[in-house]
Amino acid sequence: MAQTDTYDVVVVGGGPAGATAAHELARQGCTVLLLDRAGRVKPCGGAIPPRLIKDFGIPEHLLVARATSARMVSPRNRRVDIPIEDGFVGLVNREDFDEWLRVRATEAGAVRQTGSFERLSRDADGVSVVHFCPRRTQERVGGTAASVRARCVIGADGARSGVARQAGVPGADKTEYVFAYHEIVRAPKILPEGYDGTRCDVFYQG
Repeated sequence: MAQTDTYDVVVVGGGPAGATAAHELARQGCTVLLLDRAGRVKPCGGAIPPRLIKDFGIPEHLLVARATSARMVSPRNRRVDIPIEDGFVGLVNREDFDEWLRVRATEAGAVRQTGSFERLSRDADGVSVVHFCPRRTQERVGGTAASVRARCVIGADGARSGVARQAGVPGADKTEYVFAYHEIVRAPKILPEGYDGTRCDVFYQG
């Protein structure tokens, strides 16, 4: 990749939003660079409603479960069971799902670059320049930064978006955050009383 490479769109962030944007734009004939960090799994329940499964062509094999109802449990252990609209919500493993989306984007023509976003600037022609640090097998290449020109930059790098802060989006530097813990556990062979594998339980115990 040459420093002077120019893309129609550079998408920063390869999660569902960024990878899907890269896929759709590449399908329309745009030249797209998808910049994404490697080696992280975002804490997430991985729930996808049927409408999005259909609209974005998500294959059945990526659904690890289907939740047909939900139970909300309050800090005082009060419980409310609610039905799920359209019959079910599909649940995915984000590690597998996100990677599938990124691969699909490259198959549509997007160029995938693993690396960390550094900053935005503009060249003498007023074109946006995206500066980033490439990675090879998740290691910095001698700490050397690279850059590409972009007619459009999409910041899909999360709530605390570096792209948004660099672009001067109001409030981008004041986003609140919380610490999250994510663990996947296997259900025991002898299921506890009241367990329902088709129900999504949400505990508000923070």
